[in-house]
Amino acid sequence: MEIEEGVIFLDNLREVNNLSAIRKAYNSVVYCRKGRIMIEMGGNQQYKINPGQMLLIPTGKVIQPLMVSTDIEANALLISDQRLKSILGNQINIWNRAMYMKEIYVIDETSWVIDMGKYTKSIFEHVKCPELYDEIRDSFLRTMLLMICEELMKYDGMSANGDASTTHDKEIFNRFLQMLNNEPHKRQQVAIYADRLNISPKYLSSICKKVSGKNPMRWITDSVMDDCYQRLKETDMSVKEIAGELGFPNASFFGQYFREQAGMTPIAYRNKHKNVEWRK
Repeated sequence: MEIEEGVIFLDNLREVNNLSAIRKAYNSVVYCRKGRIMIEMGGNQQYKINPGQMLLIPTGKVIQPLMVSTDIEANALLISDQRLKSILGNQINIWNRAMYMKEIYVIDETSWVIDMGKYTKSIFEHVKCPELYDEIRDSFLRTMLLMICEELMKYDGMSANGDASTTHDKEIFNRFLQMLNNEPHKRQQVAIYADRLNISPKYLSSICKKVSGKNPMRWITDSVMDDCYQRLKETDMSVKEIAGELGFPNASFFGQYFREQAGMTPIAYRNKHKNVEWRK
């Protein structure tokens, strides 16, 4: 159910059709109350989510369900990039750094994670105060997301100590990430993205390296491959159709590009991953 613009609450993931299409446009916070889930994130990373754990998924990240236990009970909050940024403010840097740079997707069971999981269902499904509900909901969202950011800061490499990047650097980097997420034809020169940000390619490269340790072309390539994986896994589009939709000049060029990055042809990848269903 949509709570407000940019926020969706899903109480039972099993009952949701076309979750991948919905989720691609949202950041997801999934809480597993009971049972177990195994997913594949991106091209081939697998994660297991146990009771009491939270799964965090940023926008644009391709996920594939591999296994779900018969006793599963899990809900999810889906939050758009714009809404997430308005809630977190400057703390969006913690979320982006954890999701895109450190790839921290699972938060282990703690007392506050369990409490938040319980309260989420109550807040978004049962509590309806005619005068104060909007304030209660927004306060809960901000509290939960800030506590998630606080938890993320405990992970190795997430400390702010030694971070030489400025607030301005992080703001430009976050805009670059959002631009990549929203761009249908991501495989473009760094200069094109830099021009849209009103900075030089050299400056964009410097910022990306300083903030994330990766150059902008690596970010572009990773984002392009996420789109490739998603089309090959979740659609029946031909390789030629995928090449055209993602802005490649032809299917042959697309096949070569994909093979260089994934180590196999698009058809081989599709045959390995396509139509994986929720398995008990």
